Amino acid sequence: MIIIQSTEENMRSMKMFVSMNSKFQCANTTCLPFIIIIPPNVLGCQVACLMRSQCKAATFYRSIMICQLFNDIIDLNGNMLIDTDATSMSVISGTRFPSG
Repeated sequence: MIIIQSTEENMRSMKMFVSMNSKFQCANTTCLPFIIIIPPNVLGCQVACLMRSQCKAATFYRSIMICQLFNDIIDLNGNMLIDTDATSMSVISGTRFPSG
């Protein structure tokens, strides 16, 4: 999936791995979201991650419309738990343009 956000002055894009019905499981307490937002849908959560250069991953909870943004998850794909209410996304390394 490619998300593109553009303004008059710059253009950013990135590719994300999207995992339906899953959330991040963190082995330590340093894996906490750096921000929690309330977007209108999962696309709003993806865009929120795109707009913050420190964002490496996000989890969107459909029933409560909350999006958690993460910047310190070490193993983005290896620490997933099944959660039928969640959709998790992680930035594919090296695909953020411009990098930041």
